Amino acid sequence: MLTYDLRPFRLDDAPAVNSLCDWAWWPQRSEAGWAWLAEGPPGARGPEDVGPPGWVCEKDGQVVAFLGNFVQRFRYGEEILRGASGHTFLAHPGAKGAGRMLLRAFAEQPGRFAIYLFNANAISATHYRHYAIDPWPETTHTVKYRWWVDLPAAIGERLLWKISELRGFEGVRARGERFISDRLRAGEVTRFRPGVRLLAESEVDERFDELWVRMTADGRLLAARDGASLRWRLADPDLTRRPVILGYEQDGRLTGYLLAYFAKQTEIERASLDIVDLVATAETEAVAIPALVGTLVSNARDLGVVRVRLQTVSPGLDEILSPLAGAQRIVTHGHCHARFAEGLPAGALEAWQVTPYDGDYSFCLRPPPLAATQAA
Repeated sequence: MLTYDLRPFRLDDAPAVNSLCDWAWWPQRSEAGWAWLAEGPPGARGPEDVGPPGWVCEKDGQVVAFLGNFVQRFRYGEEILRGASGHTFLAHPGAKGAGRMLLRAFAEQPGRFAIYLFNANAISATHYRHYAIDPWPETTHTVKYRWWVDLPAAIGERLLWKISELRGFEGVRARGERFISDRLRAGEVTRFRPGVRLLAESEVDERFDELWVRMTADGRLLAARDGASLRWRLADPDLTRRPVILGYEQDGRLTGYLLAYFAKQTEIERASLDIVDLVATAETEAVAIPALVGTLVSNARDLGVVRVRLQTVSPGLDEILSPLAGAQRIVTHGHCHARFAEGLPAGALEAWQVTPYDGDYSFCLRPPPLAATQAA
């Protein structure tokens, strides 16, 4: 039986973890990117919290498996809670049993109201039940949304993928990036639904602090979205194009926002816009969310992407999105799983309004390699 050394991730493990990611055709992070992610959002860990930014399994001094541990601060009423999202769960095929060791360490860490993985592929999802990490939310753990904005380009992408697949993807990566356009480099948001406007990153200030206070007063359980937490999220050093931030205003006050990241998952895929966050106050969300999504979708083609995606959906958000024109509600394998601590405040789980922001989507997306393409 194979045995491994399980230990916390260190920054000097980053090259080995990047090698695993490269083998799996997953995005890699820079040294600065790993350091930023390991530090985590402000206030995410309490003074006594020694939870690591991840774990590795070693065999004969070589890293053969990794699971990242992204900790966030949550609020429910007056309660401050902390949850952890797994990310970059990856084991070499020869490392039998290493993934189980990583999942056990992740699932059994103390001080978390929830541990969860909202980005599971169909293979890894089958392993979680052994650690009481179950499909959740009950009605939407299989649900994603997609909006096509350039169907001819998407068909061309799928044809290239199919041809490459028939050839075993031989030489695909060596031939470099496809589908990098001027629109992807420099397209702008120019059309807006009523109440919506484009926000500069310099506007992530006290307006978001005020919005955070109002949203937490709505009785929901939410990951921290105050100005400091959002500024940390936007400081990802591996971004190649700035995210799109749309705000919804009512009577001159910010009452909701949308945060979307540019992503290009492989060399032969076209770019997408991934909605990482989509929230509004309870009294305005029925109007704000359709307006925010409609504004993004109507501008997406001009931004050089073929699709808009939303990959984690709460039941409440599902109800708002499903009637929208052009929204494609996709039911897939269960990609969202969670395990909850005992003794949570009454109603907390029902009040958790999850979005991709709660998980790993922003930093596990592959940014379009615009600088490398321009240099080439």
